[in-house]
Amino acid sequence: MNLFRSLRERFGALIGVGIGAVVLLSCGLLFVFYLAPRQKLEARRIEQLPLMDAATVTGATPGDELLVTGRLQGDALPDANNFIAYKVDKWEVRQDTSEDGDSQPSGSWSRIETRVPDLRLDVGGQWVDVLAASGANLSGPLHEVLIPSSSRETAPYDSQSLPDGSLRYLGFYDGDLVTTLGKKAASGGILPDELFAGDRVAFVESQHAAAQGLLIAGVIMLVCSPVVLFGGGLAAIFGRRKR
Repeated sequence: MNLFRSLRERFGALIGVGIGAVVLLSCGLLFVFYLAPRQKLEARRIEQLPLMDAATVTGATPGDELLVTGRLQGDALPDANNFIAYKVDKWEVRQDTSEDGDSQPSGSWSRIETRVPDLRLDVGGQWVDVLAASGANLSGPLHEVLIPSSSRETAPYDSQSLPDGSLRYLGFYDGDLVTTLGKKAASGGILPDELFAGDRVAFVESQHAAAQGLLIAGVIMLVCSPVVLFGGGLAAIFGRRKR
């Protein structure tokens, strides 16, 4: 009976290893041949957009894509640490158990809310309206404010122990340099898809860096897939089972 039980356990482990290797291979192929090329094309498309000013926005047809850089202006939102636009995440702590049975806390951020009210861009001394859009993506080196909770459960984050339930605000202050990507609204102004903390050059570079990151991640997955398959397979077949 022990022999059959051992065989079942090893076969189950082998199946798990095979599934893991297939998942890694599939994700690697997705990243290398779809996500990375798609992001690279997006970066090139953004790079080729013409330099735009307030007059360009005024003369654009509703639905036209716009890429404008200026100083973001707006009123500080209530209870938002002086941010005029922000996204807020919640820190969630979990206990990860290793093969040796040791428990180690780890944490991850979960998005709670994104707030982008009606704002304005100062573009060379002229105003461009940026319309409210809760679905806009806020990116780049954003300002960060952490609000720790009183929970006793903590996990490491940025060289500190952060309690479960802590909040992280990321966003813009009045006067920040911002590059806005969006479309001309029928009512005038820009309906933003993305607000980037920085100038046009930095924004384009970040898009190319994202494409490179996806490619590298995909290659790593492809390399790890056969390693997991053969290494894990050998461990599943010949490794010692715990009693």
